[in-house]
Amino acid sequence: MVLSRPFRPVAGDVAATGRKGMISTSHPAATQAGLAALRRGGSAVDAYLAAAAVQTVVEPVMTTLAGTMMIAVFDPVTHRSHAIGHLGSIPEAEDGDLDAAARLSGRTVVAPGWVRAAHTAWTRWGRLPWAELFAEALAAARHGFVVDQMLWGWAFEYRTAAARYPEGREIWYPDGYMFGVGDVLRQPALARTIEQLAEQGPDYFYEGDFAKKYVETAQRHGGRLTLDDMAASQVIETPLEPLELLGGYELHTSGSLFALLLNLSALAATDDLYTRMRIIEEAWHHGLADVEKGYRIREPGEMADAVSPETAARLLPQVLNGEPRPYEAMNLGTNAIVVVDEDGVVAHGTHSATSTPFGVGLTVDGVIVPRPMFMCADPVVPVPDGWSTSLLAVRNGQPVFAASSPSISALQNVYQNTDNVLYRGVSAADSVRRPLFGSAQYPSRMPMVESTFGEDVIAEVERRGLGVTRVSPWEPEMGSCQAVHFGADGTLYGVADPRRLGRAAGY
Repeated sequence: MVLSRPFRPVAGDVAATGRKGMISTSHPAATQAGLAALRRGGSAVDAYLAAAAVQTVVEPVMTTLAGTMMIAVFDPVTHRSHAIGHLGSIPEAEDGDLDAAARLSGRTVVAPGWVRAAHTAWTRWGRLPWAELFAEALAAARHGFVVDQMLWGWAFEYRTAAARYPEGREIWYPDGYMFGVGDVLRQPALARTIEQLAEQGPDYFYEGDFAKKYVETAQRHGGRLTLDDMAASQVIETPLEPLELLGGYELHTSGSLFALLLNLSALAATDDLYTRMRIIEEAWHHGLADVEKGYRIREPGEMADAVSPETAARLLPQVLNGEPRPYEAMNLGTNAIVVVDEDGVVAHGTHSATSTPFGVGLTVDGVIVPRPMFMCADPVVPVPDGWSTSLLAVRNGQPVFAASSPSISALQNVYQNTDNVLYRGVSAADSVRRPLFGSAQYPSRMPMVESTFGEDVIAEVERRGLGVTRVSPWEPEMGSCQAVHFGADGTLYGVADPRRLGRAAGY
């Protein structure tokens, strides 16, 4: 039987050490699949994809083969990083003018990104056969896995969408009632799709039988997706411009906002809760100001300038002396992974439904059709320029700390944990056990704060005019830090955030 999540954090899963390889994910079964790929001689990207494939089965409310993927890869020979991603492609005929009814229809269906991005990354960096990457995912779909409380909780929250249509009812209501904690959940239709994807590759998904059924399903429910849209969808491939951090670090990330956050934090020289929350607010609004200028291709060096130590120094007085400035929350499901292989290659990123769980309720051959938030969130929430979910800090050409997180609080989670490790002298294992603040939950604009900060600390934040929402300890919506800290002696220290009961494992 596929490994299941524990009911409470397991110390050996939260923190692990290794000398050759390391992986951290939010589900023990995914970690096991990735670790097995590493031990078979697979690359960091092979391990990432094997783990991610399992998550499409055992964490279906967070990710789907029809979702998105963004993966960054660090090459220890060149000391450079590249990113490959696909966030889904909006149909050519879709104008995006969706009323309330359209937001619950096939109009929300876009060309999927997960498979195209995965295959492109594998083509460039993979060593194991493509089909081999799906072996554990196929077994989990075909033979089943034990439903844990986290999967059931999220599925129950979005139960109104899960079984709107017959195919969804077959999966999530197998005997006429919704699956429960402790049930063995089998997904035979998804198993058949995974099997064909493993054998035929991405052409099956974008031009073959699956693509035809995917388009037909979208159109039957009012969508505008066509086979031409599926075939034309393209992956983004780009080198990552190193961003300067104080303390002699450089940051490799598709999320430049992390550099501004960390530079502000280094200048503020405090882990005071109020100051950290104000740093997030000001950086968020700084990123929104760039979005309001309209999308454009940045000139070389322009991104680095926007988040540089000098820019942070100019913003710092507003952080320390300005009034609190709330911002809107997002709502999406995501998974995060960090992997290091025996050659020192680092893969980090997220793959996602980019959607609320189950989307609008459509399912195609066992694959959940997501409802991408960038197109049809209700309401559409502006995302600041430079927002992302993962990073790698490098010093003198050597990796120091890699981290990634899912959730509406991904930015806040990765920022706090990276700040702890780089600037506060906190070990990664201690950092993920500390209380966190996160995003607000729509429609509130008051950020979540875990009550374990203590009443005096939280009351001081409120006294200074920053409204918060107290939440229970280990809140999953705070994200889940999947991370690796690179010791000076070559030891790899992997951590998996207790909030989502994942597992870090090395060898």
